[in-house]
Amino acid sequence: MHILGIDTTTKTASAAVVRDNKTLAEITSNGQISHSENLMPMIDYTLKCAGIKLGDVDLFAVSCGPGSFTGIRIGVATIKGLAFGSVADNCAGVSSLLSLAYNFNSAESAGDILILPVIDARRKQFYNAVFFGVEYIKRDRIITIGELECELNREFSGRRVIFAGDGAEACYSEIDFAGKVQVPEMLKTPSAASVCAAAYAQYIGGGAVHARTLAPSYIIKTQAEREYGG
Repeated sequence: MHILGIDTTTKTASAAVVRDNKTLAEITSNGQISHSENLMPMIDYTLKCAGIKLGDVDLFAVSCGPGSFTGIRIGVATIKGLAFGSVADNCAGVSSLLSLAYNFNSAESAGDILILPVIDARRKQFYNAVFFGVEYIKRDRIITIGELECELNREFSGRRVIFAGDGAEACYSEIDFAGKVQVPEMLKTPSAASVCAAAYAQYIGGGAVHARTLAPSYIIKTQAEREYGG
């Protein structure tokens, strides 16, 4: 099974092609070019490196949020467009926080450590969830550093935790918690291959959808909704 996955929920853009749990190609960009400009060239290049065509894709996967509203919209719209134009109209929208947890799914060092993805939500807040492996302990939410620190010391004292995502460094440096563990940068960065892995688990569980029903997951209201009462 060929899975094409993308992640544009943060400043990092990533595209990957995975076949039968093996990553055939993956490309990640942290440059200054906008996602709207570089995403399609990244996808084209990834497909070429994987040695397949768009028509060979069986499942289209996207990190559908939470994260940057603009990035989410670009990613979801792109995958919907690709799927509509393809023979296979199977899509999977994956939580950006869950896909970060999948970064550690095969990491031997993860062990019994809790994984805390943290994505910058601005206004001194973060999108966050808590995982043991790839199983949810705390569902996707928005939280401050202070609230997260209190929760860790109240509920997870004695455990070890990993922070991942673009808020990882801020949380690691500012949160006073004895069990926090530093990990390599590559494990903290969004990965489209991890999006594919999460999407495959969703697919075999019967969670794939048609492109027309694929939708973003913002968690909080957009700026327009806040300003105009949507």
